[in-house]
Amino acid sequence: MRRRTAWLPVSAGLLFGCSAQQSPAPPEVAAAKPAAPTAQTEPALAKSSAPGSPPVVEQPKALPPELRKPWSYPLRVDHGIREDEGGQGGFLAPRTHGKHNGLDFLAPIGTELHAPCTGKAKSAVSSSFGIWVKVVCAVPAEIAGKRDAFASIFFSHLSKSAVREAEAVRQGQLLGKVGKSGNARGSDIAPHVHVEIAVHDTQAEALEERHSGRDHSKTRAAERFARALETQCLEPNGFGPRSHGLSRARRLDPFVVLACLSDDKPRLVDPPTNLISASVAWSKQYEARTFDVDRGRQP
Repeated sequence: MRRRTAWLPVSAGLLFGCSAQQSPAPPEVAAAKPAAPTAQTEPALAKSSAPGSPPVVEQPKALPPELRKPWSYPLRVDHGIREDEGGQGGFLAPRTHGKHNGLDFLAPIGTELHAPCTGKAKSAVSSSFGIWVKVVCAVPAEIAGKRDAFASIFFSHLSKSAVREAEAVRQGQLLGKVGKSGNARGSDIAPHVHVEIAVHDTQAEALEERHSGRDHSKTRAAERFARALETQCLEPNGFGPRSHGLSRARRLDPFVVLACLSDDKPRLVDPPTNLISASVAWSKQYEARTFDVDRGRQP
């Protein structure tokens, strides 16, 4: 009998429904799996207790290694999508070049950012993205099929990078911290990390990905990845964006990809008071039949 995760249950026989009989990961990938999720930078949930007593903090429960999904969530706290006077941060939201190519995860300055998968990382600085880090990981074989596919997962507007110019990284490794660098410096823009996922046919192409806002070239790997997500994750769960598309050329919706490939999304909680007005819940832009897109993997 196939066992399912609490975060994203799916039909038997699919990649995203973990099983006690699933094939073991290659040694180099299995060794890279963290023993347990790292400590959160902020509590995941606070429950009310007796009057005058401090709140009781409920931490997410760790799944045993055999039930973990191939990737993990890059933030240990979830404040939803950034939307403020500076613009909308959702995937495919209006932009000067047409549409937003990524998704802005609202987070206070200094929030830690972790590698969602094991791969190769690069870090640099640009006038628009500010301090940025990208991780290039192989797309799990069950999705890529018999053809290779590599995802360039891009994080920008950081305050600090923990990655040298180019190095190997392991899943869960600290990549940097959220900031307001680059064109996110304006006082009307709430702190956030801009996340993009572009999929290529080779690792070399993914490492060369520049995440230029005006480059809308397509790749066959991205098309295959999108079709696999549709059939193996979105359709079985009635999951997907409410009003926008899943992809734009070689880029895929980061929230959809992370929801389908990770099982440790923290529960959505209110940000600090000064950021509450800039927070948009996932349920405003996404829906699902089999799980709550805001709660994540919580009992």
